[in-house]
Amino acid sequence: MVTESVDKNNFVRRARIEDVDAIHHILDMEPFKYDENLPYDRSWLVQLVENERCITLVYESEGMIKGFISGEKMVSGAVMIWFCAVKKEFQNSIIGIKLYLEFEKICRVEGVTGILAYGYKTSAGMLKRLNFFTDGKMYQEFFKILKEE
Repeated sequence: MVTESVDKNNFVRRARIEDVDAIHHILDMEPFKYDENLPYDRSWLVQLVENERCITLVYESEGMIKGFISGEKMVSGAVMIWFCAVKKEFQNSIIGIKLYLEFEKICRVEGVTGILAYGYKTSAGMLKRLNFFTDGKMYQEFFKILKEE
């Protein structure tokens, strides 16, 4: 699939395996961090790029990955968005919106019936502008790292 091109130096495209390190480092910020380590296991991010059930796109500008979005197709026919993240210094620009709009376009082409997104409170405004809705109940994410004993 050809992705929307902003111009020849700024564009959204499918992520490739060589993008995994850049994606991993984008997640090295709040609200994704739980401690001082890089968040999330790199092997999981590889699956988000390589697994055919996943749709992972990057926003590339002047040879640099500035943001990405990733979701996984569920049995229901919907897609669960795992991440939509933009490097801190490029936030509050159009990058996140461009990533999402291209993601939605690809979902429609691939027959996806809905998109599920769990967002941090800081994401609520953007999700509402993109016509996501909520039942108004509070959602709070909990996370536990399991270590071998």
